[in-house]
Amino acid sequence: MKQSAIILALALALSLLSGCAANQKENTATVSGTEIQFSDSKVTTASTDGVTIDGTALTITAPGTYVLSGSCTDGSVKVEKGVDGVTLVLNGLTLTSETTAPILCGKDSAVTIEAASGTESTLSDMESNNDETGSADAENAVIKCKDGSQVVLCGTGMLNLQANSKNGIKSGATTADGEASLTIRELTLNVDAPVNDAVNAEAALEVESGVLTLSAGDDALHCDYTLNIGAEGTDGPNVTITSCSEGLEGAAVNVFSGNVSIQSTDDCINAANADLTDFTYALNISGGTITARSDSGDGFDSNGDLTISGGHVTIWTANAADNEPLDADGTVTVSCGTVLAAGGSSGMGMNLAANQPCVIFGGDTAGRLGGHTPPEQPNGEEQPNGNGQPDGSQQPNGETWPARGGFPGGVSLLAQGSAFTVADSNGTALYTGEAGCDASFVFFSSCDLSEGGSYTLSSGETQTESAAQTGTVSAGMGNMGGPGGQKPDGAPPSGGFNGPKPEGSTPRAKPEGENIPNNSSDAKA
Repeated sequence: MKQSAIILALALALSLLSGCAANQKENTATVSGTEIQFSDSKVTTASTDGVTIDGTALTITAPGTYVLSGSCTDGSVKVEKGVDGVTLVLNGLTLTSETTAPILCGKDSAVTIEAASGTESTLSDMESNNDETGSADAENAVIKCKDGSQVVLCGTGMLNLQANSKNGIKSGATTADGEASLTIRELTLNVDAPVNDAVNAEAALEVESGVLTLSAGDDALHCDYTLNIGAEGTDGPNVTITSCSEGLEGAAVNVFSGNVSIQSTDDCINAANADLTDFTYALNISGGTITARSDSGDGFDSNGDLTISGGHVTIWTANAADNEPLDADGTVTVSCGTVLAAGGSSGMGMNLAANQPCVIFGGDTAGRLGGHTPPEQPNGEEQPNGNGQPDGSQQPNGETWPARGGFPGGVSLLAQGSAFTVADSNGTALYTGEAGCDASFVFFSSCDLSEGGSYTLSSGETQTESAAQTGTVSAGMGNMGGPGGQKPDGAPPSGGFNGPKPEGSTPRAKPEGENIPNNSSDAKA
């Protein structure tokens, strides 16, 4: 190949990578396009090629790049069914729709929605954009991506979504003609969805990069099948979830990179979908930084396996009853990374494969592993081994021993807001932080731990000691009696982190030809 040809090829490759304008059917760089101006009374454009206009309703009928600006209190943009290669550049657009979605991507379309550099656009809907209580044109989202559509949200500008009806963004299911997907990259995205989900995808949701700030009445980021955060070898997105019921939810949830902060009332991350059968649920953390706090739910909860093989994870669960920082119907495997999981309850009932050394302070182990002085019984005698007796049996004074940890909630090791340190026997701090809630036990795993070594949790004048261990534990953490147990073989879970979907395909591949039962609202074209 001649040198000029090589230079031309490199220039073309760089042009494609420089912008966000790749939709998933055709990669094309955004340079310029048809300019369209919104006002409260009309939509104006110098060229009507590829568009139709009805008052303040704009319909895109052909591929192309359309640059949208202006302000309108009741308008909408619709990409027609089956139209491919559309890029909508939001160039300081403020658009509200009273009865439908401000932006609608039709069935089996391929659309890139780009926030132009240096601009801020705001889209919002009204309560009537809800088909349960609203108009016949309701689409249940500010940005609606119908079944079979492939939509990319991107750009280096800012996009604000105010969802007053239901969802901020709703992506549909895969069809026989189109493999649905929703991808978010680069842009600054702010979503307030007090009624339902901030982002809801039925088929596949990829949050590759960007800065996301989300609040939701239900889930912040939801996918019926596979939710991926970041990608291996990348910095990933910055995701801040300020309020929600559940933070991240999908049948398979994979966090590869990024910085994720979650404040939830229920589970911070949940791998589940009751509508699916023959699906291997999985929650996999292989990189990134996750800081999560739940008021009353679990921290990480998987209906299958939960695997942490990298990254920096901090989890706080304030509930003092039966909700736990790490919960899985299958096996919880910790093989790498730094994990600090603490809660108000007195332990974590799970099957733990500690491929990497871990240390547990307090909980059911108080006074046995933890070295924390047990509380006194009502008769003034010391309670042995954090209970030491079967739940429900009588104490010497005739009262009944309480369940789990020997007393409600276990020994309080950390008070919310208090500074704490985990240090080795030489006094070297391995972890320092501030307690996100009152904690009766603390689980810590790091490559800095040595099996059998002694470690101390310190907070104020309180110090609790415990020994690091590896092994497989088939009961709750409270039954971990020190180093021992069957040694894991170090092999990753079967299928790695791909969490196979039905028929053995991996969750990074999009589901084909199957709609989610009772979830699609895409009956309209």
